[in-house]
Amino acid sequence: MIVLSYLSAIRFSGADAAEFLHNQVSADVQALANHESTFACYCEPKGRVLALMLIYRADENFYVMLSKSLLQTITERLKIYVMRSKVNIEALNECTVEGLQVNDLPEPASTSIATIPVPNSDRWLVLTTHQTTPCADVNLQNAWKVSELQAGISWLCAETSGQFLPQMLGFDQLGAVNFRKGCYPGQEIVARTHYLGKVKRHPRLLCTSAVICPNPLEKIQILSGEQAYEALITDCGHRADGGGCLFVVTRMDPAMSADKIEYHGQIAPLFDS
Repeated sequence: MIVLSYLSAIRFSGADAAEFLHNQVSADVQALANHESTFACYCEPKGRVLALMLIYRADENFYVMLSKSLLQTITERLKIYVMRSKVNIEALNECTVEGLQVNDLPEPASTSIATIPVPNSDRWLVLTTHQTTPCADVNLQNAWKVSELQAGISWLCAETSGQFLPQMLGFDQLGAVNFRKGCYPGQEIVARTHYLGKVKRHPRLLCTSAVICPNPLEKIQILSGEQAYEALITDCGHRADGGGCLFVVTRMDPAMSADKIEYHGQIAPLFDS
C-alpha cells in the first residue's frame, strides 16, 4: 500500500452524525448506504469550496478524508455548528491514509479502521493506525497523486481553500454536488451557477516533460497558437518521467487546444495526459 501523507481523516459519530454532515456538505450523505462513499464539497456561504471530502459510511460512523493541511481548520469550523446535535467530531491525527489499487482486497489488518472505495475507480483508501514512516516511497506517492489529478481530484490546501466554486474545479463532475438536495452553506450560489450556466472559469490538466511545479495560486500563461490565457495553479504532481502535471483554473475555453505554458519566462511544451 502507498502512504498518502497529504491526506488525513475526521470521524463523525453519534445519533445525528448523518443529518449533521448532510446539512453541511454538497453531497447527499443521508442517501449513503453502509460501506458506500461519495465525494463532497464543504463550502463557505458564498459557495467557495473550503475542502474536497471523500465521505464513507461505516454503520453509524462517518469517515471523512480530506487534505491534511486543512484538517484542524475544517474540524474546528464544523464543531462551531454542532450546537445541540448529537454528533461527535474527532480529527484522527494519529492515523495514516494509504492508497491501494487492487480488484480483490486483502483481509483487513488489525490496524485498519476503514477501507474506503474511491468512487468510479478501482482504487481504495485505507485508514489505519499505522504511523507514516520515513521510508514511504515518494515515487509511488507521486504516481498516485498524478493519477488523482488526471481523474479531476484536487484536495486543495490552505492557499486554495475558499477560492473557487465547485464547478470551477470540476468537482460537480466527480459527483461531489447533488443539485436536488436541501440547503447547505453556499447551496444557493452553487445551484444558481449550475442552472444559469454562468461558469466562466474551468479546470484544466496540463502535463509537461519539464520539471515545473509552481506554488498554489501562482499564475502561468497557457499558449494556444498566437493567443495566451492566464491560469491559476491549484495543484500539481511530479510525473515518473521527471515532468510535471499541473491542475489549473482558467477562463480559456475547454475546447481550445493548449500547446505550451509559460512560467517565469520558461516555455514548456504540453502533451496529452
